[in-house]
Amino acid sequence: MQKKRKWLWRTLFWALAIGWVAVLFFFSGQTGAESGELSRRFTAFVQRMFPFLPLARDALERLLRKLAHFSIFAVEGFLLCLAMMESSRDKGAGALLSGILCTAVAAANELHQSFIEGRSCEGGDVLIDSAGALLGIAVAALAYFLCRRRRRDRR
Repeated sequence: MQKKRKWLWRTLFWALAIGWVAVLFFFSGQTGAESGELSRRFTAFVQRMFPFLPLARDALERLLRKLAHFSIFAVEGFLLCLAMMESSRDKGAGALLSGILCTAVAAANELHQSFIEGRSCEGGDVLIDSAGALLGIAVAALAYFLCRRRRRDRR
């Protein structure tokens, strides 16, 4: 029963991590016009919800775009780290490898954007993506070890 449960968790984490990469590439596959329209609508929504924000529309839109990069990759780092740790004997190596893979996905994602009309490849975005992934990895590793410790203490 224990092996079956472990296999189910591992499969779930990998499916979520791979599915999230598909979401990343979906958004990076939008044309510049489509991406810009989505950003403008979201910025307008944020301005309606938080009218007290002291940022001009353009500055807020840029900030939100960078936060989207960071957040999307934080989720990817979290999911991939759980998948790697669940699949590895050496949990630390699994976490480290997930960081390397997330950075590779960030670079591939930016490169992919360079082939899309109205989009560009920006090295700064790879750094922002990698920083987000690092946060997700740290949270996942902490949660993983706390859950394992709690499970061990119950026994």
